[in-house]
Amino acid sequence: MLKILAALCLSLIVLGTPPAVATEAFSGGESLKGWCDNMDDRDLHWGLCVGSIIAAHDTIMAYQNFENMEQLVCIAPEVTRGEVVAAVIDYMNMHPEDLDYSLGDLVLVALIARYPCTP
Repeated sequence: MLKILAALCLSLIVLGTPPAVATEAFSGGESLKGWCDNMDDRDLHWGLCVGSIIAAHDTIMAYQNFENMEQLVCIAPEVTRGEVVAAVIDYMNMHPEDLDYSLGDLVLVALIARYPCTP
């Protein structure tokens, strides 16, 4: 069941369906950008920013390993957690029009933009 759900989610993205818009129940790009813009490594915002991006990254990478899933994000093993976080922050700064996406969709779009898979 989980494989089917993951395949459906990624196929919708691949087929050009617009990313999900954030809702009150879940954090979106606006929240993520706010956390990342106001973080200090001794502050709750640092944990929210870094933790949210890395959690979304890890979920994306795990789903890509399911059987018959198309790989959308190709990150070299030497890429650090800090570089992944920086890639998402850079994307949010360059694409404020995407901040209404759900947090997970925003991270996915940012990672595809920075680390696309080439055939």
